[in-house]
Amino acid sequence: MTKAIQFLYRQSLRSWIIIAMIFAGLPLMASAVSGYIVYHRTIVQPFREVLSTQQDMLISLQRIQGDYWLVSEAVNAYVLTGDPAQAKRFSTARDHVETQFDRMERAVADQPVLAVPVRAARAEWALVAATAQALLDRERPDLADAIGDLGQVLEVERQLPAAALKLEELLRDVRLINEANHAETLRAFRVIEYGALAALVLSIGMMGLGGFIVNRAIVLSADELVAGAKRFAEGRHSRPVRVTVPPELAAVADAFNSMTRTILEQQERLGEYGRRDSLTGLLNRHEFDRALAGRLGAPGPHRFALLLADVDFFKQINDRHGHVIGDAVLRSLALTLQSEARDSGAAFRYGGEEFAILLDDSGEAEALAMAERLRRAVAALTHLPEAEITCSFGLALHPPVRSAEALLRAADAALYEAKAKGRNRVVLAA
Repeated sequence: MTKAIQFLYRQSLRSWIIIAMIFAGLPLMASAVSGYIVYHRTIVQPFREVLSTQQDMLISLQRIQGDYWLVSEAVNAYVLTGDPAQAKRFSTARDHVETQFDRMERAVADQPVLAVPVRAARAEWALVAATAQALLDRERPDLADAIGDLGQVLEVERQLPAAALKLEELLRDVRLINEANHAETLRAFRVIEYGALAALVLSIGMMGLGGFIVNRAIVLSADELVAGAKRFAEGRHSRPVRVTVPPELAAVADAFNSMTRTILEQQERLGEYGRRDSLTGLLNRHEFDRALAGRLGAPGPHRFALLLADVDFFKQINDRHGHVIGDAVLRSLALTLQSEARDSGAAFRYGGEEFAILLDDSGEAEALAMAERLRRAVAALTHLPEAEITCSFGLALHPPVRSAEALLRAADAALYEAKAKGRNRVVLAA
């Protein structure tokens, strides 16, 4: 079963449409074939047989009736005239009747309903033929000899109507069989009608099934693609587009999901670029403002420190050595600050040659120790052999300072104090 499902999943869109058309057309084809078979077996073939039998019977009966009258005329004429030609005429008519009875018996050999009356009619004819033959076997030298045979002549005249009556009964039986065959044909037509109706209902059901298959294979898959595109447009990217059939739309869904992942990765990289300073790679001023606001707005009692660092005599470095060297100094300082402060907080480029470091869970002693560590790490850098690179640091603590503006003013005031006291030092805000 699993292999069959996998096989169906691998079918193309064209294959699904063909499958749906087969499901829709199969009942019609089946009904057409079965209808032809039923029609041929129950209508065409029986009709041919009945028509052939009835035609043979009718022809034979008509000929026998005509020969009966010839027999009567020949017998009467022979009795009255003794003409041997009448005896020959009788023999010819008798042979014709026998031939027609043989033909009818062959035609109804497999129909007992007709075979019995045919044999009965032939038995009546045999009596008539025997009586008539007895009269014809006697010679008639003159008319007087015919008077003694009047009784036998009357017997022949009585037997002939009886034999004709048997023929009438046989015709009636043929008519009854014809009516029965007609009724059977009507029943066959009803069967065909019911079969056609059932095929129609089945075809409608199969068309519904085919529509369901097409709906599952195409419409729902297309709807899922549209829904995925709408989700993407609305910014909801967590749910991928899930399409398994047909393979063409599944390939489109896979390409769409791949494109979505690529766009999200690019957006994430762009977002990261937007969060960082392009020169130093540190988080930028906007991220600093967010981080500071987040720490100040965090619930519960907590402490942290703000450390502002400014490169000493940076303008002179740019003027003497050029901005390329100045940029290299800033990148080196950023890398040093970020590396040294990684375990205690986060470093930001605050602006120009100024940096900000947020030290989490730091009191006065911890913050001063980290600031002094950063100062020494910067002083150990050797970018310019002929000039020493140093930084001045201003430190403010939370608490006691409560707001972002007050914290920045305190750290900035401490930084200016460090500058005023000779630079390359750490000053704690009062």
